[in-house]
Amino acid sequence: MDLDTISSELRSPDEEVRRLAVVELSRHPFESAMELLFIAMGDESWRVRKEAVAVLAAANPTGDEVVERLIDLLRSSDNAGLRNSAVESLERLGQVAIAPLCRYLKDPDHDLRKFVIDVLGSIGCASCVSLLVRSLEDTDPNVRVAAAENLGKIGDQSALPYLLQVLEREEVWLKFTVLDALAQIGAPVPLSALQPLLEERLLKRAVYDCLAVLGDGDCLSILFMGLGETARSARQSAGVALVRVRDRLSEDDAQTGVDLPLRLLRGSKTAEGMIAALNGADPAQLDPLVRLAGGVGDERATVPLLKLAGDERLRNSCLDALRQIGSIAIPRLLEHFTTADYQEKTIVAFLLGELGCSEATPLLVGGLADDFPGLRASCALALGRLASRGVSRAVAKLLEDSEPQVRDAALQALQFLTLSDGETVEEICAEFVQSPSPDQRRQAALLLWGLADADRLSLLAKDEDPAVRRAAVSSLARVKLPQTVGHLSMALSDEDPEVRVSAAQALSEIGSADVLEPLLVALSDPDPWVQTAALKGLSALGDRGALPGVRELLRKAHGPVLITGLTTLATVGGAEELPAIEVALSDGDEEVVEAAIGIMSAFGDGWIDTHLDKLISHSHWGVRRSFVKTLAQLRGAQSLPLLERALEGESDSLVRGEIVGLIGRLSHAIQ
Repeated sequence: MDLDTISSELRSPDEEVRRLAVVELSRHPFESAMELLFIAMGDESWRVRKEAVAVLAAANPTGDEVVERLIDLLRSSDNAGLRNSAVESLERLGQVAIAPLCRYLKDPDHDLRKFVIDVLGSIGCASCVSLLVRSLEDTDPNVRVAAAENLGKIGDQSALPYLLQVLEREEVWLKFTVLDALAQIGAPVPLSALQPLLEERLLKRAVYDCLAVLGDGDCLSILFMGLGETARSARQSAGVALVRVRDRLSEDDAQTGVDLPLRLLRGSKTAEGMIAALNGADPAQLDPLVRLAGGVGDERATVPLLKLAGDERLRNSCLDALRQIGSIAIPRLLEHFTTADYQEKTIVAFLLGELGCSEATPLLVGGLADDFPGLRASCALALGRLASRGVSRAVAKLLEDSEPQVRDAALQALQFLTLSDGETVEEICAEFVQSPSPDQRRQAALLLWGLADADRLSLLAKDEDPAVRRAAVSSLARVKLPQTVGHLSMALSDEDPEVRVSAAQALSEIGSADVLEPLLVALSDPDPWVQTAALKGLSALGDRGALPGVRELLRKAHGPVLITGLTTLATVGGAEELPAIEVALSDGDEEVVEAAIGIMSAFGDGWIDTHLDKLISHSHWGVRRSFVKTLAQLRGAQSLPLLERALEGESDSLVRGEIVGLIGRLSHAIQ
């Protein structure tokens, strides 16, 4: 499409026609398309403007003429879209635009000066700091504010003395911006420069926000005073700053300087104000304010924290804060339960269990029949944690609940209750063991380990249902009685491979010397997942008596079994087994080769030269990538010639990018 046609289509009433016309401009030399691009940058449609900026950036013009034209467009006060497009284009040009932009810092047009400063700040031009410092003295207040703001954005510490001088002036909004800039730069600032600003009501929040980033132990007294601020926003910022500063202190200093003084505020008017600060706070401030409320430990924060816990992002922090408040929160929790919504009731039930509130047992038993599944589950778990006697039958009814989360909670609760109400749980298990329902027999198997009933578990390990047998085998590992290993060894001959996997995993968990022989037997299992589980168990056991069996398996193993076997061989046998592992570098499976590279690298680089040619030109890109990374890691700068050689022969773009990155980092390190 020629330029005349494009020019005509740029005047079309159809937005998409105009956008496609801009795309066509990218196919023409930039010099001839420039004027039309500038027209498109002022289009009423943001999509057209965005396309024009993208075309200009892709052309990457380097001459001052283009920059000068773009700067001139910044004067377009009657077309904000055009001006914004010019700003974005200059920012994307980056370094090319800096020198011409700096020439306009004294332009008579104060709006232009401001836009120029904004662009320089977005580019991140550290070389312009001295010029922007001069703009702090500009005759126009908006330019002065822009200079302070962008000095903060650039983040160069050389601007600090000049920004601090500004704090001594009368301009409140300029000082407000300087405080934000100081926080962005992040370098230490004398407390004496900030403290006087607290006398100015409009600056209090900004000072506290600045101290949140820059403050240390010296400012703690100021922040504690800030907790009593009348203005909620200032009080919130002081609280956030106190938490942020605490996080930067040593544990001892944090406890003596923050934690202990916070506890002394419990019941005070200041604590009441901090609790009130939880309402209507900026979402970014809520987490530290919640932590602060927990640190004070005032029971008046109980309900506000419960309500905030409805937000999943804050739930863990709220629960921690409520735990810190502790048992003194119980009366408020019980009182609030009757009027709370389902979600709050669920959290209250959870906390009543954690806080050991035995008087809540009737309330929790009632919650087992609630319509809301989350509350039924939470009440069951709470009763289990409270070790309440006489509730096991009520909890056991939930094992038939329609919701999986409720069934799981009931099972977990009954496991807790084996300690306090073992007789009743044992009666329930005896009934379930004889039940025609496989689910109930499986649940019995998962409960019997808490009763240390290896005899019933051994019977369930022979159940007709494989899910029951798997559960029984898993529970047997936890019983850890003398006969346990024998029962698990028998399970290694089960007809169901998943049961055999569970048996091998259970033997691994026991970890005593008498599991060696059964695990070695499992290496001959026809199922690769059983073999893998046995290998992992032998690796954890670390008995060198396993080495002959592992070596024998590796002669015929492949895939995941071979990879796990190589790891086991290295873990148990150490450097003596490296020759067997080195053979895997020639395996036909690229995943095996990558695993072998990883294992060999843990023992040094002595193997690299022998296998260099093969691995650097391996047919699979993943192997080549793993090898060059290992080469760079083990040999550092000495690997540069080999990496450059690898780069010459590499065709895969991902691997080439990896090699280029490695060469760049290693070259930079030796400069």
